[in-house]
Amino acid sequence: MIWWGSDERHAAYKKALAHFQRKNPKITIQETYSGYDGYFDKFNTNIAGGSAPDLLQMDTALVAQYARKGVLAPLDEYVGKTLDLTGFAKTLLAAGTVDGKLYGVPSGIGVNQLTVNRSALEKLGLKLPDREWTWADLKKTAQDVHRKSGGKIYGVDDGGGSTLQCFEIFAREKGQQFFSDDGKKLGFTSDTLQEWWEYWAEMRRTHASPPPAITSAAHNDLTKNAVVIGKALFTFDSGVYGAGGSITDAQLDFLPTPQGEWSGAREGNFVNGGVLLSATKASKKVADSVKIMSFFAQDATAIKDMQLLRGIPPTEKARDLIASGLTATDKLNMENADYISRRVSKAADALPAPVPPPQGADQIWDLLFQSNLAIAFGKKSVKAQLGQFFDQAAGILGG
Repeated sequence: MIWWGSDERHAAYKKALAHFQRKNPKITIQETYSGYDGYFDKFNTNIAGGSAPDLLQMDTALVAQYARKGVLAPLDEYVGKTLDLTGFAKTLLAAGTVDGKLYGVPSGIGVNQLTVNRSALEKLGLKLPDREWTWADLKKTAQDVHRKSGGKIYGVDDGGGSTLQCFEIFAREKGQQFFSDDGKKLGFTSDTLQEWWEYWAEMRRTHASPPPAITSAAHNDLTKNAVVIGKALFTFDSGVYGAGGSITDAQLDFLPTPQGEWSGAREGNFVNGGVLLSATKASKKVADSVKIMSFFAQDATAIKDMQLLRGIPPTEKARDLIASGLTATDKLNMENADYISRRVSKAADALPAPVPPPQGADQIWDLLFQSNLAIAFGKKSVKAQLGQFFDQAAGILGG
């Protein structure tokens, strides 16, 4: 079995797997773990050399690519037998489903949310916004932060180039997906992206968001995130608080991504699956791997060992089991995820969960970030950047 993660996640997996092996002495697990960097490069090398692992932690962003290449084993024949998925919502299982077949068991609920420096917000005499807030509310709150701080702090980090945490939600509120169902083209219109970029241009102009140098420095470096360095109080980067705790000493809280305030706006939020557990098709031990997946899904000891280290637990039973042992901030994080998942499940107008990202998705996401940065630095107008973005995206996706 292979996985990636923090030292805390490694220790939790090892503790849980030791318990599994005591209960299943005929199954011996060889554990290999690392950080995320290089994890899939090594996996690809192992596949090519015929030494792929039996069981692996899989990225929801990559499951479709590996499933369609025939690398992963479909799990449907085990569901309801040796694979107990009681309590898993259909919307959650969609994270591991490719072309109608299940290739990965979600480890938890992943939601798109803002992380807030609540203590600094309250110090300025401002209240945490209501969870049912809108993009207009975000703009006003962020402008209030800059004004109340005497111009020392911006409200929210620049989301103009952020994908999953905000632009994808915004597009879904307009009834549009980020990618088309077949993954061969973008699923949103030029008008939607133009409105988005103009919103963030206004946020920068009014100092509700920081200047582009701060945004650029924080790209792929959480230690330079605007909230972490004290330059903003709201961030769309949920990695500031996640598996392994917080990288800031501030008292944090969490909010759903804002809602559309226009007529006909839809529920844009969705629930994704944290990380997945998948079996490789070439393995002779798929049945044993399935038993381990089922163990992590339902065993009380495993659930308590893992806590929030693979995301918010995927079932109500699991969330209840760990609730008493959580820190105050973990509880706030879990409450917000629960709130979002309940709202999504009740929404009659919500789009289906996004399809697993196609090949080239990471290039598209980076293109969105760099395009917004070009506008922010004044190198391109919104209109000029729009045309270039759609042309380059079509080239990447082959559409």
